[in-house]
Amino acid sequence: MGPVPPGGPHRSRRPLRPFGLYVHFPYCTVHCPYCDFAVATERAIPQERYTRAVLAELALRAPGFEGLAPRSLYLGGGTPSLWDPERVAEVVAAVRARFALPVGAEVTLEANPEAADRGRFAAYAQAGVNRFSVGVQSLDPGVLAKLGRRHRPEDAERAVRAAAEAVEDVAVDLIYGARRSTVAIARADAARVAAWPVTHVSAYALTLDREALAEETPLARLRRQGRLPLPSDDEVVAQARALRGALRRGGLARYEISNFARPGFESVHNRLYWESESYLGLGVGAYGARHAEGGEHAARYGNARTPAAYLAAVEAGRLPTAEEDLLGPRELAEERLMLALRLREGAPLAAIAPSRRGEIEALVRARLAVVRGERLVLTSRGLDLHSAVAERLMP
Repeated sequence: MGPVPPGGPHRSRRPLRPFGLYVHFPYCTVHCPYCDFAVATERAIPQERYTRAVLAELALRAPGFEGLAPRSLYLGGGTPSLWDPERVAEVVAAVRARFALPVGAEVTLEANPEAADRGRFAAYAQAGVNRFSVGVQSLDPGVLAKLGRRHRPEDAERAVRAAAEAVEDVAVDLIYGARRSTVAIARADAARVAAWPVTHVSAYALTLDREALAEETPLARLRRQGRLPLPSDDEVVAQARALRGALRRGGLARYEISNFARPGFESVHNRLYWESESYLGLGVGAYGARHAEGGEHAARYGNARTPAAYLAAVEAGRLPTAEEDLLGPRELAEERLMLALRLREGAPLAAIAPSRRGEIEALVRARLAVVRGERLVLTSRGLDLHSAVAERLMP
């Protein structure tokens, strides 16, 4: 054996590419009329059976993610705050054992205000969760009613404050552009939330476009039938600007089109998606992607969207894959460019085809983008028109 390089035998090795783990808990007490996620409402949730299935799928899929470094674990849904804390502890422990998830790595659990209390948040923290994402959506009773939400504004505040007693890192979700939403309501929602002990806010316009949804939702059906009046596009843009201004004044900076954080609290897990890294998805309806080492292609999969189909496959020792896709170099390059443009840091100029360099100058002249060093960064107005801008830069 030759001489060992300074710093030990592994110093010369390249750092491992990161990846995140996503676990989907599909069960809810009620199916919100705007939600197209893989969810199920059952009188009795099969807690032990579902947990065993997730752990079995973990064992089946883990070999495909060898050679990557785990960065985060995200428990989404559905309503993961209905998952027994003891079962969540089993999942967190299994992930740590299988992938050596670092101590202190971001472990997020989504919670609905009506499905979590002080004791439950404390139990999840004891199980290894160190970040909560609370589905506030709005603090206006009328908007909440039109969204089909069961909680009241005071329930949302109570849940956020209880979560903040258990962990330091608490995120909330907001929705604007819904029926009964106004500029004043969007601004007030953001201002109130920013005054709470929150570290992160995700704010999304209500999306009912059938092409953007996995399946048609009740609200999308009403919209198609002309029975659901919604704010105009100009009104939605105005709501977004009012919301952003209130969050900025409250100390939360925009670091992605729809995401805002206090310094040091940007979402580690979501950044892995936006930076086009690999992610291992487990559970009903979960998606996963494994990027090749050289970045020339990526294999993606989506799991069965019903508990019955998912459980049947896993309990028979089979992968619960319902769809698969292989992305080649061109598709990946276009996706990386579109995702990078969503972020505050923008996209490398080198990622834009030479044939589209004239578009860069046009975007800068139109004040939709600026060039900072070797990167193209969208302005606030450019981010509002992200899809159209990104399309102009595609080869």
